[in-house]
Amino acid sequence: MSALYGAMLDDLVDEAKQEEDVVGVLLTGSLARGDALPGTDIDLRLILADGLHRPAQKELRDGILVERGYADEATARATLEANPMHDYAYLDGRILHDPLGVLPRLRQQAQHRFDTYQVTEQERSDLAARLRYPQDKIRVAMSGGDLVKAAFVTGTSSWGIMEGLWAANNRPLPPNSSVQPHLQDLAGPPDVETLYRQLFVSGTRERIRVALELFDWILSELT
Repeated sequence: MSALYGAMLDDLVDEAKQEEDVVGVLLTGSLARGDALPGTDIDLRLILADGLHRPAQKELRDGILVERGYADEATARATLEANPMHDYAYLDGRILHDPLGVLPRLRQQAQHRFDTYQVTEQERSDLAARLRYPQDKIRVAMSGGDLVKAAFVTGTSSWGIMEGLWAANNRPLPPNSSVQPHLQDLAGPPDVETLYRQLFVSGTRERIRVALELFDWILSELT
C-alpha cells in the first residue's frame, strides 16, 4: 500500500473514532486483499451502534474516491443472509477499528455462510436454462460463419459464465472486481485460471472456443 493510501486510511479511521455511533471500520476490496492498482478507490464498511442507520457516502480526497457503507450489526447480519455475495467483504476485509468485537462476529457468520453455501436444484435448473440460450446462439453463429455475432454473444454472456462457474462449484458469486482473486476457490474446471484469462484477453476465435468449453463444463455440472 502506498504512503498516500496509508495516510488517508489513518485519517479516515481517526475520523471514524471520533464518532460515538461508529463501532467498527472494515476496509474491503482490492486494498484489503493487497492487489490494488494505482488510483483504486477506498471501500469502507462502517458498523454503527445497534438500531442506527445512515445512507452510504462517496467523496473524493486527493483524487481518490472514498466510499463508505453503513449498517448496524443486525442489518449487516440480515444482509449476509439475504445476499451471500457480501461474504467476500468480511472474508477479504481488513479490520481497522473494532473496540467491541463486532467485526469478528460478522466474519464468522460470513465464513459459515461461505462454507455451507448450496445452490438449490431450482436455481441450478433455472441457470442451466439461461446458459443454454447463448451457448446455442454461439454455435449457430459459428456454423453459419458469422464470427461477429458469435463474438458479441460471447462477450455479452461472460457474466453468465461467471455465475455458472460459481454455481457449479456451490460457491457464492463474488462481486465482479473480486472474481479473479477468488478463482482459487473453485474446484473446477481444470486450469480455470488459464481459461479465465483466455476468455477475456485472447483473440476472437480463442475466446469463443473457451466460452463454449466453459458452457459445456458448467452445464454438465448443473444438470
